[in-house]
Amino acid sequence: MFHEKYKNMNIPTVTETEIFGSNRGFFIQLSTDYVEYSGKLHKHEFAEISYVISGSAIHEIGGVSYTVRRGDCIAIKRNTPHAFYPILGGEPFVSYDLMFSEDFFGSTYSEGALSEMCSSLFYPGNEESPDLHLSGYGSFGDIFSHIYSEFNDREKGYLDLIRAMTAELIIKLFRKLEKVDGARLSLRLRAAVNDTAEYLKENFRRHVTLDELSSRIFFSKDYLNRIFRELMGMPVGAYLQKLRIDEAARLLRETDNTVTDIAELSGFGDVKSFYTVFKREMDVTPGEYRERR
Repeated sequence: MFHEKYKNMNIPTVTETEIFGSNRGFFIQLSTDYVEYSGKLHKHEFAEISYVISGSAIHEIGGVSYTVRRGDCIAIKRNTPHAFYPILGGEPFVSYDLMFSEDFFGSTYSEGALSEMCSSLFYPGNEESPDLHLSGYGSFGDIFSHIYSEFNDREKGYLDLIRAMTAELIIKLFRKLEKVDGARLSLRLRAAVNDTAEYLKENFRRHVTLDELSSRIFFSKDYLNRIFRELMGMPVGAYLQKLRIDEAARLLRETDNTVTDIAELSGFGDVKSFYTVFKREMDVTPGEYRERR
């Protein structure tokens, strides 16, 4: 979410390359380890889960502000301007900041509940709430502590263990949130599918891949196809093909462009595939369709 108040501000973006380096899509730190962005508005190309260990702060994110305290857990979506401003006078503010890319879990978690949970928690949509905030969950602290230790000790198999513990964290976070705000999670899933459909309407003329679509909304490819089919009545590929056929039919009716040009303008890679798909979907060839207009 990019709030109107930030429209003319030059907000720095923390990139995946800058944070992850050779760590294969994962990084965890204490807020006191790196102070460059402490108390400074910024955004990042990846998802982040922050957990407050001590003290308190004002969290500004997406144009809203609220207080966070020890035991609070905050799931922050990509490309959302935010900052923690420590509240002085008490315990120093310290948090764990756990960051990961959408492909961190790899194919092991490409299907099933974890994919749904990641998209529900981190889908960067435009609904009113720019993040997810849970208060008073001290039990999460042990998970963060173990992940932090594994990441810094880097013993054999540490990334595999971190993957498992991060999955545990996301599952528990999702369960807690589902109990208090299940309707909101359902709306986020529908919003993600609607966003994908709108994106396809704007980009069907070019080559669009499932990798591109899934990375935009933090879905796995398999889960995106499944939930898209459930909500839209057809898989992603069929929806994309329908958009192209509809555009080709419009151009055949309303213009005098050649069939070759229409194939290109409607997003088909070549005339042969255009003829094949058009005949299969419309029961007539492009030429016959034009004659009947």
